[in-house]
Amino acid sequence: MSKMDTKDFMLGALIGGAIGAAAAVLMAPKSGKELRTDITEYAGEAKEKTTELTEAAKEKSTEYYDAAKEKSTEYYDAAREKSEELTSAAKHQWDRVADKATGVSEKANQMGEELASDVKEIMETEKTEGKKLAQQVVKEIEETKERLKEDVDKLKDNK
Repeated sequence: MSKMDTKDFMLGALIGGAIGAAAAVLMAPKSGKELRTDITEYAGEAKEKTTELTEAAKEKSTEYYDAAKEKSTEYYDAAREKSEELTSAAKHQWDRVADKATGVSEKANQMGEELASDVKEIMETEKTEGKKLAQQVVKEIEETKERLKEDVDKLKDNK
């Protein structure tokens, strides 16, 4: 009966009961008064049976409705909880990536600043060394000029 729904069962029970009652009443050899009395009794019984079956169907439909409502609430809550977990995990992962990216960016900026500072320092050192070297070259040229002048003067004196 799990695959048969309640509506089909109720309909079959009512039709079967009505056919059975009608057949029993009509087949029995009775007088008109007895037949009418039997029909009235069977109609009353059929009405009671219909009322009972209707109540049973209402109860079953209420049970199915409540069970479906409970299950849908469970599934909704489980889906919402899982969605919140996944959203939280994704946000946490995003925050970690953003933190790492910020750290890498800051490290790159710091390294760039250090490199620029090192290059500036090297350039200043080289500039100072270059000036010293230029001064030394000028001094040696002056000294050589003086010696040449002295040598030229000596040669003139010797002539």
